[in-house]
Amino acid sequence: MPKILVTEFVSSTSPRDEASIRAYWELVLEGFSMAYAAAKVLKDVGAEVHLTLSYMFENMKLPFRIVIIGRKKNYFDVLEKIETLYDYVLLIAPPRELIKASKIVKDKILGPTHDCILTFSNKKSTYKFLEEHNIQVPRTKYLRKGRTLEGESIPYPVVVKPIDMAGGAGITLVKTADNLEYALNRAWDNTFSEEIAVQEFLVGVHASISVISDGFNVYFISNNIQLVEVGGKGELKYYGGITPLRNSEMLEKSLSIIDKILKGCNCLRGYFGLDVVWVGWRPYVVEVNPRLTTSFIGLAEVLGEDLGRLILYSVGEEKFYRKTRFNFEKYSYYVILDKIVKALPHEKILRLRKSNRSIVTGVVENIGDAFLRVRELRSSSKA
Repeated sequence: MPKILVTEFVSSTSPRDEASIRAYWELVLEGFSMAYAAAKVLKDVGAEVHLTLSYMFENMKLPFRIVIIGRKKNYFDVLEKIETLYDYVLLIAPPRELIKASKIVKDKILGPTHDCILTFSNKKSTYKFLEEHNIQVPRTKYLRKGRTLEGESIPYPVVVKPIDMAGGAGITLVKTADNLEYALNRAWDNTFSEEIAVQEFLVGVHASISVISDGFNVYFISNNIQLVEVGGKGELKYYGGITPLRNSEMLEKSLSIIDKILKGCNCLRGYFGLDVVWVGWRPYVVEVNPRLTTSFIGLAEVLGEDLGRLILYSVGEEKFYRKTRFNFEKYSYYVILDKIVKALPHEKILRLRKSNRSIVTGVVENIGDAFLRVRELRSSSKA
């Protein structure tokens, strides 16, 4: 059986100082939850799984071996030292750190290759690739520091975002010019790039596509709903999802997008995800994520070890063959909350002891029940 290291950057690194410990525990939950879900489905199919964690987690009991990264240890130095001990390494990290980690791990990556990660960790190169392969993307302009939107052809509302970050980091919806300066400053505060993106705001269904592939063939695909809220100043924040979104037309169009991507880039192997906005029945791709995404948390609840089998089979482990691409019988939801709420008997709560944040997951028979429960959880959280 393969020996696998699952390593997530945020939960494997330490707070900068004592003052930032509380913020650390608030930040780390989503990354840790993805890593835990991945480690569990891989362990459940028989792989030997080890998980890296910061010394902050050293007293936590988990069902796999933990590799503790000490207080003064550099994450990348440790990764370079231990990756030789494993057959595969599953990496989860923000774009900048993912690029660096994938360069260390090289061909042991249990997922998209380093070259793929380089391309899709930057929205400018991502959109260039997608447009070259006839995949629709939102109209986007790029601004350097000191430049303004004057003379640009994108009318309000617009979305201002970094081009080198993942999730909702630094993303702001701008409805009028009055809020533009705030949005631009927020994007600049969350980027390492010399450019940021200003993009048309698409009115539609915010969704994602989860894929497992060997770079040529699609072994698994799921359309998922993304749950998004807008803050008082336009801050876009993801707070969960529902999976799957069952619709034959969406499935056909999603497969068409993935087919075009794989024909142009066969290094997207293992699990990867796309963020899309469905405007009517027309999908616009807003991001390609060459790594695990938060939808994996929900998918793991519905599919369990089948996810682990498909990921391993996609990188050539023939003994894990599982003939399925769309094998769903139920629906899963996951909701990220800023306070602890009471769970129902069928639900699980993912929570770290030193944080009030939690992720509630559940599996139900129909999608209507999933939406109702999400609404209840959000209401409880805000009460």
